[in-house]
Amino acid sequence: MKKIFCSVLALMVAVTGSLMLAGCGKKEVPPPVVNEQARQALREGVVFLKQGDPLNAAKNFAAAIKVSPDYFEAYYMLAQTFINLKQYDQALAVLSMTVRRFPENPVAYYLQAVAHQGAGNLMPAIVAARKSLDFFQAKKDAQGEQRAKVFLAALVQLAKKSSEAKMIADVAENAPKVMQPQTP
Repeated sequence: MKKIFCSVLALMVAVTGSLMLAGCGKKEVPPPVVNEQARQALREGVVFLKQGDPLNAAKNFAAAIKVSPDYFEAYYMLAQTFINLKQYDQALAVLSMTVRRFPENPVAYYLQAVAHQGAGNLMPAIVAARKSLDFFQAKKDAQGEQRAKVFLAALVQLAKKSSEAKMIADVAENAPKVMQPQTP
């Protein structure tokens, strides 16, 4: 679990760092001012994760959000914590706030797709993954774009298999009715 969070944190830093540098022809917006109390809460949350205490980590990430509502990393870490705990409804609630506050952040949509997939909501997962891909492309983030493409393709394949399995089950259920002789 420690490796997952460390690699996820590294990915997030790499992605958000590249997002801040990408101008895309627009005037660069400076990163939001995050107060030290929020940064400290995030650091403590990461320490709790490393110690294997995701509940206290989540409390710290939520505290960081409360103190500094524009601190994307706190939303990201809180959502990722809930995803790793397989608490997809809580992750989706956090990610709903996240995409409202950061409507063009591809990582927020990517995580939303992951949480929807975990919750078994394939169509919303596909929609969120597509938005993630669109924003990665707009930001000219090739690495993020590639990850989003692979994930979107996997979700589409999963949806196809699920749809085929449902059709087969429906046919098997309805076959006896169809095979019965019709009475005039």
